[in-house]
Amino acid sequence: MKHQPGRLTARAAAVLTCFAYIGLALTGCARPSSRATGPTSDDYYLQGIAAYRGGDSDSARKSLAEATRRNPNHAAAHALLGDIYKQSGDYKGAAGEYEQVARLEPRVADNHQRLAVAYHFLNRLRDAVASYLRAIRIEPTDWKSNMNLGLAYSALADHNAAIEHAQRATNLNPTSAVAQTNLGVVLDARGNRAAAEEAYRKALELDPDNTAAAQNLAANLLDQGRPFEAITAVQDLLPRIDTPALRRRYGEALAQAGRDGPAVKQYRKSLELDPDHYPALNGLAGLLIRQYRDGLLLDDKKRDEALELWRQSLRLNPNQPGIETQLRMWQPKAG
Repeated sequence: MKHQPGRLTARAAAVLTCFAYIGLALTGCARPSSRATGPTSDDYYLQGIAAYRGGDSDSARKSLAEATRRNPNHAAAHALLGDIYKQSGDYKGAAGEYEQVARLEPRVADNHQRLAVAYHFLNRLRDAVASYLRAIRIEPTDWKSNMNLGLAYSALADHNAAIEHAQRATNLNPTSAVAQTNLGVVLDARGNRAAAEEAYRKALELDPDNTAAAQNLAANLLDQGRPFEAITAVQDLLPRIDTPALRRRYGEALAQAGRDGPAVKQYRKSLELDPDHYPALNGLAGLLIRQYRDGLLLDDKKRDEALELWRQSLRLNPNQPGIETQLRMWQPKAG
């Protein structure tokens, strides 16, 4: 797998794990206001907690925002507000709240770890690295921060540091299939195919239902030119777990093995499970174009379907210059 610096690798398993910050026993709660009447920041914080536990995130967000407005140093309110933003996919909002928590409680490793995760999802990789390192300096045995730091370094193409921290995560938690899978990810990014394969296999020994490890193992074996072993790796998992990505990997392995008919079937099955799974659109289009080319350019239906699949893929993800090139290359010329 070719690595693109500055981007999260597509193979990262369960990726960026972080701790839940829920509960009342949090450090940094402000003392009640000295005002005799009216709700205090703590009152709004408690309202936010109640709303959050009741599943009303909007009300919780409003109450917690009011708590932090009344007392900007209310670390617990900032923390839970950050969690709510993160859970809704607003990592920018989450980062802003976690920055306040890290400022208010700089000696708590978890505060820096949470901030690092938010930065990581925002692709602010150097900021993520700095925050992961702060968390690790406070808590050197934090395997999750070490694992995620390895992924961030890998995205920055600092492969030696990536492998060092990903390996440390597996040493700190040798029973974690997630840590083993992500060790495989950073080894793959470095081009250490055999070592990555070993890590993925170890992850599957720890958790036979680890979909990410099975998918990555299949891709790794394909990179090594071993499609039949890749087929076996996917077939072992499919009876228990069936996902669009796994079916797509199955199609890739079958195609590389020269079994075009079954490969087309698996690509189509992937798209039945998720019509917006654009890697399957690209894989099926590429296979149809190969069949069109091998058929002496006579079967225009295959070409036309491939072109439409690539168009669908670009509508879903416009940032695919390679697919744009293929589309232009195979587009029928006027006249």
